[in-house]
Amino acid sequence: MLTNPLSFIQNKLVKLGIILLILATLDAFFTDFGIQSHHITEANPIMRNLYEGNLIGFYLIKIALPILLIGIVSTLKSRPFIVVLLNVAIFLYVSVLFLHFFWLTLAFIEM
Repeated sequence: MLTNPLSFIQNKLVKLGIILLILATLDAFFTDFGIQSHHITEANPIMRNLYEGNLIGFYLIKIALPILLIGIVSTLKSRPFIVVLLNVAIFLYVSVLFLHFFWLTLAFIEM
């Protein structure tokens, strides 16, 4: 029995959204840790202002946006280009996490 190819893509979009949520959560934790320990700064001026003004809001935005994205991709008609866009976002988050690891590793080596 053949399955609907769009349902496969939809399922893949939700999985990619969950990966993005995990990466965004890790980014939030590492960013907070790096800022608190004075090893890094938030490069995004909007998020930096939010972080300085409301730490809970910082975490809520970092985590809520991927959750909202999961909700959107699970209800919309899927398109293969969305998979490409999510993969690009995942690649960017992984790149940022590598930067966090690099900076924090250097900071611990200097200690």
